Amino acid sequence: MGYQNNILIRTSLSDEGIIGKRNFSYGSPDMISHTQVEDPKKFFTDNYGRDVNMPLDKNSGTNFVYIRGKNKAATGTETKGYVWLYCCGSSLFMKPSLWSGKKVYTAKGESCASVSSGSQNEIVVTSDPFLLNALAVQYFCMVSIITNEKKEYLPQDFVSYDQFNYWVRTNIGVGVRNFNVLIGSIVYDFQRLDLLSNPEDKEKAAMFVVTWSGLPDGYTVGVKCDAIPDLAKSTVSSGNTHSLAAAAIIPAGFDGYVETYAYNGDKKIGFPEGAVIITKFYTTVTIKDLCYPFGETLQELGCQPAEHLGLSETSKLVLTGECSTAFV
Repeated sequence: MGYQNNILIRTSLSDEGIIGKRNFSYGSPDMISHTQVEDPKKFFTDNYGRDVNMPLDKNSGTNFVYIRGKNKAATGTETKGYVWLYCCGSSLFMKPSLWSGKKVYTAKGESCASVSSGSQNEIVVTSDPFLLNALAVQYFCMVSIITNEKKEYLPQDFVSYDQFNYWVRTNIGVGVRNFNVLIGSIVYDFQRLDLLSNPEDKEKAAMFVVTWSGLPDGYTVGVKCDAIPDLAKSTVSSGNTHSLAAAAIIPAGFDGYVETYAYNGDKKIGFPEGAVIITKFYTTVTIKDLCYPFGETLQELGCQPAEHLGLSETSKLVLTGECSTAFV
């Protein structure tokens, strides 16, 4: 079968992938629920000696799951694999026919994420995190499988416990974990992830403007990116408040996601019919930039300079992206 057994997903922190000497557990430290990080490869390589898993939030539709591994191939061997993630109940491990239909997709909507390495013992991290909507699933035991081509390779239902135990212990590219789950204090009525990237080799000052209509007073509306701590702002909707603006410095080469969200605190999921939420993304321009004539100042955008990191009265911004959601 086409498993990628040159990349190790550990069963414990001491696991070196030596068959017969693996300290097996249902808590792989390489299957990691974590808030978004700026540079996943560096972050999860630097803490390879620790289990940095965080509990999943049962009330959130935007839980990130990263999978990391270690290249155990011979020196100089180019190694590539495709990572697949599945939800299942602990009692369902024996029946892949049941959990094969509970695939977890990446944040970009792909069925799997790639990993690659050109050197022995290099740490690899999935190219895109998996996105788990905890509101929509019942089980939080997960199986990860690395294949050597972009194709699913699932075993038949196991006919004995021995058969399953042997499979999961002798394929180092297979991992299992029972994730901890917490009930978050916020029940979100709305969450949307939008791609956020900075292709430049230097950091960039930018601003997000969120506007909404059709929301009753009392809804909290916000925008955030856990990988960029400065990008986190929310406000409460009222008759006089129907927008917010948040500025942040986008790191050079950043490739991640920004989340727009709303909730009203009644602990029930639902959104008013006819409501609309729009997120606009502005980037700064200087007089040397081609788009400078198209730029707008903070005053022209109705924003106060003192509130926005890295922006002044003379800063100009150009609308670079926009995404809206309407509830009908």
